[in-house]
Amino acid sequence: MKRVFFLLCLCVVISVACDLSVTVSPNNPVSLPTNPVTPVQISASPIPATLAPNATPTAPQPSFEGVQVSVDPLRIVLSPALASGVRGSRVPRADGQELPQRELTPGHTVLTLEGYRLQDRAQQPQIFVYPAQAYAEMVPAAFESIHRLDNILYVPGGPTINDQLPAVPFFNDAQVFASNAQVISFQGGQGVRFLTEYSQYAASANNHDLFYHFQGLTRDGAYYIVVILPISNPMLAETSDAGAPLPEGGVPYPYFSDPDADMQSYYTSVKDVLNATPSEAFTPTLNQLDLLIQSMLITQ
Repeated sequence: MKRVFFLLCLCVVISVACDLSVTVSPNNPVSLPTNPVTPVQISASPIPATLAPNATPTAPQPSFEGVQVSVDPLRIVLSPALASGVRGSRVPRADGQELPQRELTPGHTVLTLEGYRLQDRAQQPQIFVYPAQAYAEMVPAAFESIHRLDNILYVPGGPTINDQLPAVPFFNDAQVFASNAQVISFQGGQGVRFLTEYSQYAASANNHDLFYHFQGLTRDGAYYIVVILPISNPMLAETSDAGAPLPEGGVPYPYFSDPDADMQSYYTSVKDVLNATPSEAFTPTLNQLDLLIQSMLITQ
């Protein structure tokens, strides 16, 4: 078995309206528990109550190189191969009819990965932690996404993992496509990860906009977690620009030559390419990002 180098455990205390950062450095062991996850219905009353899952979580990984970082109420194990540090902040409650839906929050925590493997992408590498019931009651888009997530994870005979995937509640644009969908367990909960891209039009698949997306619920239904991490694939163009080179074997974007092109067929072909790509061919690898998700623990 490959020897695992154990790293320093760092705890970060974050207060409202204050940003703090930590830097990854090695020292002590990090080992991830492998206890099975028991599904529990989200506590927001309008969401269906069932306990039997209809999807199989990925096998948990017992340990890997990383630094334990805590930003109340979330603890993660961060690999130095993925990012050099974390900035944590608490966002205070914001409500009122004058605010757009994307800015509404009952108060939440944000972790931003600093020195992330990919830079200058459309999305920042971030993890958001919301009180699930309060967020679902305040924001209709959050309620819908939590409802979809709950149905995928816990409703017998409910939607399959590729049907009605949850969307980012605070985005203005829409999900263009989704691939590589898989249920993943973390410490004290589970959720769904997939690769996606958001736009306000039928955009091309490209590495600048592509990201790894995870949404999950804690076992007790108290917390809702949204993860956005940029990722790249060797078969995609680097940007959505018309002149961006397309790697050999990539799927040409038809809209440039034909505005009436069948875009659904294009996205289906893109999903087939992404689904067929081995984990290690992505940057960062799918396995690296899955391990980060599996390490998550809500400490309250």
